[in-house]
Amino acid sequence: MMAPAIDDRRSKDFPPVYPGILEDPWLDWKPLWTGKKRTPQDRQEQHSPTEPVTVRLTAERQVHRSKRRIVDGRLWDAMTPAQQDAALILAISHEMMGRGMGYVSSNWQRIPGCRNSANVSEAHARMINFYIAWAQQCARQKISHSMVADVLYFGFSCRMIDHDRRLKTGSTRDNLMRGLSLYCDLRGWRV
Repeated sequence: MMAPAIDDRRSKDFPPVYPGILEDPWLDWKPLWTGKKRTPQDRQEQHSPTEPVTVRLTAERQVHRSKRRIVDGRLWDAMTPAQQDAALILAISHEMMGRGMGYVSSNWQRIPGCRNSANVSEAHARMINFYIAWAQQCARQKISHSMVADVLYFGFSCRMIDHDRRLKTGSTRDNLMRGLSLYCDLRGWRV
């Protein structure tokens, strides 16, 4: 008798695989809220109301309907379309610099100006170079780069930043608008 081609020396006593072990444990979760208007979304709506809005997405050149907080909407509506574009591009650039160029963390469809580009890394480098030039120019013109970052990237309110830094009311908003206008000027966009 010939020996088997593969000598399997593993134990034959494998633990059984239970049928539900690989499924999502939250699949059947259906919370029971007490009463009407008691969901977390309803509670949040009481202290931070939302309104329906049509958002123009610069990178995709599309229109998107969604809801946003009224407080955020007032600041966004105070910006010109060029300043809104600058805010979006600055936020994307900041995210790219913070996350790197990894396969999982990068979304090349969101980078403005790279869809028709032969080399995506060139568009990535161009956006970061504009961002660095803008930050350096902010320092020269006494515009607080960190205050712009706190509002655009980290989502702090202008009132909270004014209070924390002990500034006059409206200083953060004024600084933000000057920073966005500066970016527009550096890119050659009309404000």
